[in-house]
Amino acid sequence: MIIYYIYFICLTVLAIEYELNPFHSRAVLIFVGISLISLAGFRGMDVSRDYLGYQYAFDHIRDFLPDDTGGYFSVYEPGFIGVVIFFKIFFIQNYGLAIMLFFASLSIAIKFFVFDRFAINPYLVILLYFSHYFILHEMTQIRIGFAISIFLLSLIFYFKNNYKAYTAMILLATLFHYSALLYLILLFIRKESFNRVIYSGLLFVSIFLGFAKMPLFNLVGDVFSIGGSSGKLNTYGAIIEYGLADDIKVFNVVNLTKILCSIYLMFAIPKYELITDKKLIFFLKCNIISIFTLSLFSSLPSIAFRISDVFSVATVFNYAYLAKYLPFNKFNVWFVVLIAGMMFYLNVIYGDLLQPYELLQIK
Repeated sequence: MIIYYIYFICLTVLAIEYELNPFHSRAVLIFVGISLISLAGFRGMDVSRDYLGYQYAFDHIRDFLPDDTGGYFSVYEPGFIGVVIFFKIFFIQNYGLAIMLFFASLSIAIKFFVFDRFAINPYLVILLYFSHYFILHEMTQIRIGFAISIFLLSLIFYFKNNYKAYTAMILLATLFHYSALLYLILLFIRKESFNRVIYSGLLFVSIFLGFAKMPLFNLVGDVFSIGGSSGKLNTYGAIIEYGLADDIKVFNVVNLTKILCSIYLMFAIPKYELITDKKLIFFLKCNIISIFTLSLFSSLPSIAFRISDVFSVATVFNYAYLAKYLPFNKFNVWFVVLIAGMMFYLNVIYGDLLQPYELLQIK
């Protein structure tokens, strides 16, 4: 496990150094990116939970699926299936490694490009990303991780008001994870203004729903049953009915930290200064939407986490803003590092998402 600690410590040093003495070195950023790509791309099958499941899919997705007898299109998206088929054509022995390297390389490279472009401290954002989303996505759930990378890249068009290109990018992301379609909702929010009353109300409702835990599954199930039952919905229904689903703790440490961060940024930053930063407004709104959806769908664990996770990637940018707006001056960055350390502990040590690192055995 020591390799994960080494990465965390090195990223912490870079984040603090950049905050105290800003430096702009493309070579350092590229080196860090290649290091994380290697960590994710060459990991062994037992390092993360989902690797064996993906390897099974790599092995059994056929080169041609006219009738889809294996049912893969009901489980995996066409973009993912297309990538698998492509690499199986050119890599007969080690296509699994090639596929993992492809997703790790492209996903991390895109994220680093966006972090460098949008973050006030790119290394602090990378530290926060490594402590949670790298572990959850690049090391585990590679399809949603890649879809989120495409979404982050699409924000370049979004902030330029090129909504056609943004929509096209989101549709591309949907080919790798269907939940990315939810990003089209962001077309209806305004990034030029921030209504504190409305978003404070959303946070208040989120807290209320977190306590209430409305049984929304019955409503969703009734809607979908009009046109025929959904297999996945039936599965979710059985899980909930027989008490097999993990109960969502809306007020867990991570979500509480997101709530407190949102409240602080909303009210500590003068409004005239807040509305001049479109990126901060956008990321703050995404974070509040993530909190709200987790509470709203808290009675549907699988759906709640998936929808909330789609929008919560904005959190890494919000936490980085704390280094600028907290009242502790040069110690602000240390406070954000503590948040990253908390997430790292919850994911790697407490949550046991990763096993001791080992390299993939090449055939």
